Amino acid sequence: MSRVLIVGAGVVGEAAGASLEAIGHTVAYHDVDLAHLDELGRRGRTTCLDLSGCASHPPELIFICVDTPNANGAADLSRLDAACRSLGPVLAAAAEYPRSTGPGREYPLVTVKSTILPGTTERCVVPWLEQASGRKAGVDFGVCYWPEFLRHATAEADAREPWIVVIGRAEARSERQLLAALDPLVRRGATRVPVQVTDYVTAEAAKYASNLFNATKISFANEMWRACRKLGVDGNRVMAIVSGAAEGMWNPRYGIEGGRPYSGGCLPKDVQAFLALAKTAGLAMPLLEAVRRVNDEVVGSDSSQPLKS
Repeated sequence: MSRVLIVGAGVVGEAAGASLEAIGHTVAYHDVDLAHLDELGRRGRTTCLDLSGCASHPPELIFICVDTPNANGAADLSRLDAACRSLGPVLAAAAEYPRSTGPGREYPLVTVKSTILPGTTERCVVPWLEQASGRKAGVDFGVCYWPEFLRHATAEADAREPWIVVIGRAEARSERQLLAALDPLVRRGATRVPVQVTDYVTAEAAKYASNLFNATKISFANEMWRACRKLGVDGNRVMAIVSGAAEGMWNPRYGIEGGRPYSGGCLPKDVQAFLALAKTAGLAMPLLEAVRRVNDEVVGSDSSQPLKS
């Protein structure tokens, strides 16, 4: 098992740390919020106030879990930047720390779990870590992106029993090291949690797309609820039926390929008819209007292959 350092001990960091502790790793937490670190210590967690103390016995695995809030409508990476730069001395020391020898020698692995826009790991995280440590990613240390798929209210339980593990990496050595560390988490009795390994930008985009899909589904249900209320129908009852009737609900592979607009005898006419009904009722349906507009744009593209419905 490995020595683990969690940088950013908020909801994501604490949940990640608890899941790693549960499978046998030794975990220490670092955060700029000293009051929160004191609280973690009172709850029996190992805390690290000063990262310089890690240089004498550096961690094998470092997980960056800092917040990436919005500022003026854009992602604020200042906390991520600060976390990467604070890890410079730790990475420099870890790269020199004697471990196993030979071609398979372990090297320190930094894994980002913060939600970041596509391209952030390659364009920002890796250069920041290299500059701060004076070491080379892929040679002296590894970098992975392991997005979290957690619900705030059940974060720790979700981290202990993930429904999927997605890993973005630039080279196989980092992938092997992270998968080896997570193996007890991925293996669950006779079953195995699905693992998707890809490049940085695909993993980053998948995290955002997952959240955007959830947001879109919620807004669709609210738009239908509002329309049904105008028509004197119980919209919640309608959506309860839809959850079992619509193929897009129960078939996870349905409609997920880009460049394939809906077509055929049902979907185009039904979208048009319901929009006409909404207009007659004086009800705006901006999301359904956007559905039609996007579909029309894809239909008009040269490479579209209609999805029969």
